[in-house]
Amino acid sequence: MDNFSTQLPNDIIDQFGKNLNCIEDFLSFGCVCKSWYQSFQRIKKKHPPFSPVLMLVYKEDAQNVQTFHTFSADKKHLNLSIPHALIQGKRCLGSPFGWVVTIGLDLQIHLLNPFSRDQIPLPSQPTFPHQCRFIKEPEDIRQMFVHKFVLSSTPSDESGQSASFVVIAIYLHDLRLAFAKLGDEAWTSIESPQGGGYEDAIFFNGQIYAIDWEGILCVCEIDNGSPKAIEIASPPDHEGGDSNKFYLVEMSGDLLLVERIVIEIDRESMLHFHYCTVYFQVFKFDFEENLWNMLLDIGDHALFIGNNTSFALSTSEFPRFKRNCIYFTDDHLETYPYNNFCDMGFHDLAQKINDGVETRDEGDTREETWQRDDTEENTREQNVVLETEDTTNKDVTEDLKTVDSTYKVADTGSTFYRPLFIMPCF
Repeated sequence: MDNFSTQLPNDIIDQFGKNLNCIEDFLSFGCVCKSWYQSFQRIKKKHPPFSPVLMLVYKEDAQNVQTFHTFSADKKHLNLSIPHALIQGKRCLGSPFGWVVTIGLDLQIHLLNPFSRDQIPLPSQPTFPHQCRFIKEPEDIRQMFVHKFVLSSTPSDESGQSASFVVIAIYLHDLRLAFAKLGDEAWTSIESPQGGGYEDAIFFNGQIYAIDWEGILCVCEIDNGSPKAIEIASPPDHEGGDSNKFYLVEMSGDLLLVERIVIEIDRESMLHFHYCTVYFQVFKFDFEENLWNMLLDIGDHALFIGNNTSFALSTSEFPRFKRNCIYFTDDHLETYPYNNFCDMGFHDLAQKINDGVETRDEGDTREETWQRDDTEENTREQNVVLETEDTTNKDVTEDLKTVDSTYKVADTGSTFYRPLFIMPCF
């Protein structure tokens, strides 16, 4: 007698798959039998986004297996079989589109979807318009040359967006901008008045924006013969600090600037030290006034920043994550080779209380009517929350604290050096 599952109509099987909101369940769904695998192939590119996962450091002794931390209540780790040639020996940087960007010791750069195992070539590292005269070894170039990749969308052909797909690279020690499209043979420089100093970029409402280390916002014009970055807004009135970092995030149609306030600790020499995140400040850009306003509350949203394309999620749609919080990974690239510290965690914006600050309600967020925050800095233990009594999110926050240390930090010879966020999709 045939198995019951093989006798179901295709539309019923498809509906089963569409209702699975956990990536590990969806992958298992495609392994039930031939008809369910066919359904998996039909619906995988149309499936609603899955919850973010943490792509953990690759273990050299577990060849062809990549481990992900899933934040699910039942199963913490997802082990995917990935061909050795696609992942081993490559540095990876994440995105919210299911793809990572990989750089190998051969200095070839690819887009890789670890869930579908699809791979798409990008221009190689030697084709960047500016090169470093001081870094010669392939291992050092792989590790240090590119600081961040920012993807405009998914590069999948079936999305209908592949023709307009763009990757922005922030590279070299002076943090220059370059871009590439699918099929390009070389990276194209985006020139700017100051030459470099950029920390993040974003594709927002049909434009490309970049933020530099001072907090100056630029718009990038790449569809002409002379791609360039043009300054359009001054920095917000903020805490400041040479080691602080900026991130650009889109949240429900708003452009946000996240400032990561860090302190330098355990310095033994010019090379042996690491950074520790203390807290965050968030600003929303007012396009009419052309200025930043501080947000004290981001409402029912969570932000994800670090060595990945920055992104925001609705915690109503993804209730495993805590509202009004920032999840972050370690992207202090310059400290990777010299210590085993991993600056990764979870920050509740409600932990930093701004007494006496006048605010106004704007939907689910609270916006400050002036920009300076004079509250005394709290300690990391008070602000960077790794566990909470909120039972809805208890597993998620404890997960970040209890990730096995062997998955957090890798030797310089390993694939990549710190965990990164990625949103599974096909």
